[in-house]
Amino acid sequence: MVFKFTIDNVLNKYVPANRLNRLPPWIGRFLGAHQAPPRHDYYIWLETLIGTFCGLSLIEGIFKSHTAFTSHNAPMIIASYGASAILCFNASQAPLAQPRSVFMGHFLSSLVGICIQKLFSLSAGGREHYWASGSLSVAVASVLMSICNCVHPPAGASALLPSLDDQIRSMSWWYLPVQIISSLLIITVALITGNIVRSYPVYWWTPAPLPVPKPTSTPLEKSEMETTADAPSSSITYVPSLATIQIAHDSVLVPEELDLMEVEVEWLDSLRMKLQRLHATPSQQV
Repeated sequence: MVFKFTIDNVLNKYVPANRLNRLPPWIGRFLGAHQAPPRHDYYIWLETLIGTFCGLSLIEGIFKSHTAFTSHNAPMIIASYGASAILCFNASQAPLAQPRSVFMGHFLSSLVGICIQKLFSLSAGGREHYWASGSLSVAVASVLMSICNCVHPPAGASALLPSLDDQIRSMSWWYLPVQIISSLLIITVALITGNIVRSYPVYWWTPAPLPVPKPTSTPLEKSEMETTADAPSSSITYVPSLATIQIAHDSVLVPEELDLMEVEVEWLDSLRMKLQRLHATPSQQV
C-alpha cells in the first residue's frame, strides 16, 4: 500500500532539484547522470559478477586489515551486506537498492538494534531474553524505514545482529560507524561498476518531481511557486474506469481501483523520469 505520510511530505519542499547534468560528463556518468542504452544480458551478468565480488572484497579487505576498529572486535564483514550486494549489483534499478535506502536503511536499523539491545542489557531478565530484543528491533526498524521512506530489506539483519551476535554486541556503539563505512563502500563500488553498462542510481533522494526555484519573485511567479510547492510529490494520477497503466514523460495514469504499494509508485515514477530524459527536458529527480 501507499503510505499517506512519509518524511518526504515534510522534507521534499526543502530538497533541491538534481543538478548532476551540470557536472563534467565523466563525473556525472559515475553519479548516474546518463541514459544507458540497452545491453545484452551477458554484459549485465558480467557487471553483476564483477561488482558483487569487488564490493564485498573491498569491505572485507578493509576490516580484515588493521584499522581503528580492530581493537573493538569489528567483524571482517557484517553479514547483512551479502544481501545488500544482491540488490545493489543485481537489482540496481529497484527503489530498494538506491543509495538513500542502502545508507539510511542500514544506519537507522543499526541504531534501533543497538539502542533496544542496550535497554535489554540493563537487567538480568532482559539479558536472558535477547530473542525478544531482536524481534522488537526488527519490528521497530521496519516501521521507521517506512516512515523515512528508505526501506531496505537487508537492513533487517542489521537491526537483529546486536541482540543475537556476541561479537556485534561487544562492539557496542562502534557498530554504527562500521555500518556507515560499509554502506558508503558498497555504494561507491556500485557507482563505479553500475555505470559502465547500466545506470546507477535511478535517483538519489526521490523519483518524484521537485519544484525548481525561480530566479525572480514577481507576484505571478510567486503564486506559481506556491502552487508547485503545494502539489503532491508523486506524478501518479488515478483515473476512474481506466483499464491500463499509461506512462508518459510528464504523467502516469493508473486505474482508480488499483491499490499500488509505495515501491510500485516509486518504480512507475522512475520510468517516467527515464522517459523525461529521453525528451531532453531538464531533470527533476534527486
